Amino acid sequence: MSQRQRLITWTLALVVIIGCLAVLNLSTGSMAIGWSALVKLLSGHGSATDTLVLLNFRLPRIVLAIIVGWALALAGNVLQTLTNNPMADPSLLGINNGAGLAVMLLIISAGTNPALTFSLPIVALLGAWGSTGLIFLLANQPQRGLSSKRLLLVGVALSGCFSALMVLMTLKLSPDNYQFVMNWLAGSLWGTAWSYIVWALPWLIGGSLILFAQLPVLDAFTLGPTTAQTLGINLKHRQLGLISVAAMLAGVSVAISGGISFIGLITPNLARRIVGPRQRYQLPLAGLLGSALLLAADTLGKLITTTTELPAGVLVALIGAPYFIYLLVRG
Repeated sequence: MSQRQRLITWTLALVVIIGCLAVLNLSTGSMAIGWSALVKLLSGHGSATDTLVLLNFRLPRIVLAIIVGWALALAGNVLQTLTNNPMADPSLLGINNGAGLAVMLLIISAGTNPALTFSLPIVALLGAWGSTGLIFLLANQPQRGLSSKRLLLVGVALSGCFSALMVLMTLKLSPDNYQFVMNWLAGSLWGTAWSYIVWALPWLIGGSLILFAQLPVLDAFTLGPTTAQTLGINLKHRQLGLISVAAMLAGVSVAISGGISFIGLITPNLARRIVGPRQRYQLPLAGLLGSALLLAADTLGKLITTTTELPAGVLVALIGAPYFIYLLVRG
């Protein structure tokens, strides 16, 4: 089976899986809604309560999981391609924690009143870009340029530093703000309002289109920096631009969903195993795998317990951490 045929087969399978997960997610939660109620809603005869719950709470949560999983997977795919390292991930490089640190600073200074809640995504985006710029600055060597290994090591070090600072800052939070921050850092998919999704979609769609427009450049990077240079690619400028786009996707995603890790680590590796390293096949498949993985984690978190919902970020981390160790041992 050719790469194109494998992509088509997996795309159709993942679309069906995402659709099934979405239906299951709609019917589960603290307020159980039966299949008959779903059928009535789809036919336009649902009750006012069911319509409110499904359309204003559960459906935007499903859309949120799909677009965030897609964006984080694309960001991880780009970072792994640019660094030529299968363990690169927005969370491991400090991009997610940079966004989280910026959010923490805002909450400590201004609290979490509704008027400021809508500024969290912008602050998180600025934090992601700031941490990316710092990583790029520290990893770049004037004589040798940007080293992929140095980039990963600097990112891991800064990620640990940002994480430690966030832990220290929690000591200054009020109980209400502390609970909000803990849920946010656990990846609880908090931005489940249509207004947040409308705010995030232009950024995520724009970033995705830029990456797909740069598929030939990403393919050149998979061949190694020397080959990319012989093809006339300005490595430093291209790396900075593409990493900035990846940081934007990760920052916006973390802003509206919370601290979700490992999706950008797992999905590009799986896509590479299925369709190979060619970016026109790997990139879209990684995005679909990310959507399916995050939606599955959110649905499973609602099914495991009826008293409360487990954050999707926790369940993804339970899968991602062992996979990271596997990659580390194998490498």
